[in-house]
Amino acid sequence: MSITTASVTRSIDPHIVKLLEVVLPDLQAVEERIQQEISSPVHTIWSLSGHVLSSGGKRLRPALVCLSAYATGLPVNRSRLIPLAAAAELMHTATLIHDDVVDNTTTRRGRPTASALFGNGVTVITGDYLLAKVMSLLAEDGSIEIIRTVSQVALEMSEGEVLQMLHKADVSISEQTYFDIIRKKTAVFIQGCCRTGALAAQAPPETVEALGRYGFHIGMAFQLADDLLDYIGNPARMGKPVGSDLREGKFTLPLIIALREATPADHKRLLQIVESPVNDGEIQQVVEIIRRYNGFAQTQAVAAYHARQAAESLVLLPPSVIRESLTALCDYIVEREV
Repeated sequence: MSITTASVTRSIDPHIVKLLEVVLPDLQAVEERIQQEISSPVHTIWSLSGHVLSSGGKRLRPALVCLSAYATGLPVNRSRLIPLAAAAELMHTATLIHDDVVDNTTTRRGRPTASALFGNGVTVITGDYLLAKVMSLLAEDGSIEIIRTVSQVALEMSEGEVLQMLHKADVSISEQTYFDIIRKKTAVFIQGCCRTGALAAQAPPETVEALGRYGFHIGMAFQLADDLLDYIGNPARMGKPVGSDLREGKFTLPLIIALREATPADHKRLLQIVESPVNDGEIQQVVEIIRRYNGFAQTQAVAAYHARQAAESLVLLPPSVIRESLTALCDYIVEREV
């Protein structure tokens, strides 16, 4: 498959292309490497992987691997960086594939999921295949520190997925448990991407840690913003209906705040809605109740806090266009509409 820079930009959220333009040639190379890695004599593996990878998305994780490497100001071996960035996107794709099976999701970004098209069995094993490709790429690189970083990410993401499953439709879920879930499922992964980029550039420990902190806080802000937009975002642009998390039994921060702050009458109404299958009209009632108790405003404030912490983590880095892009990403994540 021939891939051009234009085709790469079409596959990325158009609102983020401007921020990532400094690494678009790298992302083009990442896409080409991904195509090499998903090729298989078992044609279904290629078809299924390609279906998921072509469904759009921000390519944020491989971009952060590249941006973090260049942000160090040190010489970067691109032939080493590109496979590591590709590994990040393959790992992300594998987790999406597995999540859709676990959640019985039939559509993602307005398209049928892999499990809906190919069945759960083949889909799960293909996700495993992609994870094996990740391990192969890490072994090819050979850095024990990077292997240790990515291994820890995989462990924590698995714990986060199990924790989320255990608290599905749990009306008593605490804010702390919610934060544990998003830390493990999202923030730790993005932290690992930034650490990987810094390690690939052979940065000193303090720079690796600074970029790791940046990635952690960006990851927290990103997930909080996603959970906010699930209720108040544009469903046509998000590719999923309003309240998808609630329909799947995932109680995120806006709802947790409303359940905590609501009057007895509103609390009772929320419980009536969330403890049974919900329709569009009931989702709108939940949105109104959350807004009444500032659940959206409070969630936005927490996301903004993490974005500020991320930006502050960059002060150790040398001034550059790359650092400016990383700083701008902090604003984008909490201000985006999708």
